[in-house]
Amino acid sequence: MMKDYKKAVEKKIQAFFSMFGLYVSRSAGGVHDRRWLRHMGIRTVIDIGASKGRFSYEFHRIFPHAQIYAFEPLPDCFALMQERMKDVPRFHAFNIALGDTPGTVTMQRSSYSGSSSLRQMADLHKNLFPITAGQKPLVVAVDTLDHALSGYDLEEDIMVKMDVQGFEDKVLAGAVQTLQRVKLIIIEMSFKELYIGQPLFGDIYRLLTEQGFAYQGAWDPDFRSPQDGSSLQQDAVFIRA
Repeated sequence: MMKDYKKAVEKKIQAFFSMFGLYVSRSAGGVHDRRWLRHMGIRTVIDIGASKGRFSYEFHRIFPHAQIYAFEPLPDCFALMQERMKDVPRFHAFNIALGDTPGTVTMQRSSYSGSSSLRQMADLHKNLFPITAGQKPLVVAVDTLDHALSGYDLEEDIMVKMDVQGFEDKVLAGAVQTLQRVKLIIIEMSFKELYIGQPLFGDIYRLLTEQGFAYQGAWDPDFRSPQDGSSLQQDAVFIRA
C-alpha cells in the first residue's frame, strides 16, 4: 500500500513540476495557442538547459527543417535526451553547462533533476518543494554560448529557450555575440529568490530590453506557490524589437 501511495504521489509531483519546463500545446486556440510561432520562420533552435529533450523534440515537430543545438550538463538527462532525439536530423547535443567563462564548475544536483542549478538552492525553494531539497555536488564542464557555437553556421532566424534555474545572467553574459542574431527568446524568470544570488524578473527584463528585445508576455501560465498561489516563475517571451 505504501509503495502504491508513493507512486501516486510521485505522479502528482511530476505533473506539478511539468510547469517548470516548456511544452507545445496542439490546441488551435486559447492560452496555449502557438500558431503565431509557426510564422516566425525559425531555422535554428538553441535549447539551453535541455534536460531530457522534451523542448527540443517538440520544436523539431514545429520546425522540422531547423537545426537544433541542445545544452545539458547532467549526464543521465543528457543520455535520455540523446535517445529521444537520435532520429532527428540536424540535432547537435552538448554535455556541458553554459555560463560567462569556460572551465569547470560544481553544480548542485537536486533530488529532482529539473531543479539542479549552478547556484545554491534557497530555503524558500526547499520549503515549498521538499522533494527537491536533496542535493549532491557534481563537477561539470562549462563554456560560453558564444564560444561553444563559434564553429557552427547558425541559420537565421534563431530562437533561444533558456531554463537554467537562476543562472540566467551568467549565461546571457557569455552569449552577447550570439544574442545579436537572435529573433526570439523564451526564458524562465523568477519573481522570488529560489536560488541564492539569482537575478529576478526585473533584472533579466532590463538585460534583454537593453539588447533590443521587447517583452511579449508569458509562454504559459505562471508557475505558482502551492502555499498561497503567488507567482514564483514565468516562462517569458521576448522578441527582437
